[in-house]
Amino acid sequence: MIETLFENIQKHLSMLDSAVLSSEKIKNFAKNENLNGVVSETENRERIVNIVTQIQRKVEEQINLLDPSEISNDGLLILKTWFQDLNILSERMLSCDRQTVEYLGQQKEDTTKEIAMIYKNKEIFKSYNHEGKK
Repeated sequence: MIETLFENIQKHLSMLDSAVLSSEKIKNFAKNENLNGVVSETENRERIVNIVTQIQRKVEEQINLLDPSEISNDGLLILKTWFQDLNILSERMLSCDRQTVEYLGQQKEDTTKEIAMIYKNKEIFKSYNHEGKK
């Protein structure tokens, strides 16, 4: 039972690491204004996160079923390390997400300004054409 738990912890951390790498890709796509890349990788990350969630539920169920007498000091250390790694990787993912939101927010602002300028120029051009027809 405990060995299955540790195997699932390894799978969980591996998939969580993949989710962090995916978040970093999304951030880089956003930084380079590659919105298709952002969308595609976001869909990929969503699938990874769903797998992470399933594995984490399984790990938590296995932890709840553990008999404290079955857990050695090494096993306890593995569980503590898993919790620490979980926090570290979660923070890395959140940091990437915050940066991604900043990049996308700036792009939205730039696009809004560009649209406003195009509209303004269109209005100026319209009035210019009407003045010449008198």
